[in-house]
Amino acid sequence: VEFAVRLENVLCPIDSHWPIEKYKAIDEAYQAKDKDALSEARNELASAFRVKAKKVSEKYIMPPKTTDFAIIYAPTEGLYAELSSYRDPKTKELLMQELRTKYKVTVAGPNTLSSILQAFHMGFQTLKVQKHATQIHDDLKKLSTRFEKHFSGIDGLRKKLEEAMNYTIDFGKSARSIKNTLENIKDPEQVEKAIKEDVDKIKILNK
Repeated sequence: VEFAVRLENVLCPIDSHWPIEKYKAIDEAYQAKDKDALSEARNELASAFRVKAKKVSEKYIMPPKTTDFAIIYAPTEGLYAELSSYRDPKTKELLMQELRTKYKVTVAGPNTLSSILQAFHMGFQTLKVQKHATQIHDDLKKLSTRFEKHFSGIDGLRKKLEEAMNYTIDFGKSARSIKNTLENIKDPEQVEKAIKEDVDKIKILNK
């Protein structure tokens, strides 16, 4: 390739094409006011750029090392104007559009090359910003999910602690009851007193 312009981390291939004899044939037919010769000369020029675009596409477009497009430089404004205005006689499609669609090749003239490169550069910058924005969004989403799990875990821990406290309270009540029973067993007089009190209560109820 004649030129390779770095756009971010990839190379943009640029190759020039100047089929001067075919361009002269257009000028000569125009000066002679020969419409048939003019139409044929324009078709020949378009065919020459189709062949060039195919070769450039096959040889120089190699993603990810290069961009997925290439540029063919038309070195005069007259040549560029001729190419940009040419339409296929059958399909009526512009030659520029055909080369972009079929071969991923853009034709640039002296005044448009700089603008095209700046536009592509800005496009890459925009994609870079969007990529970073997407990454930030994904990170925030992951962080939010982690916080949700964290607070869910705290809620579960709180429930477990409440269950443990209730179990401790119940255990304390049972322990006090067991202690009272053991103390009564140790003091027979207390046991006898308690039994007597219960018997007196039953007698009162029977009356």
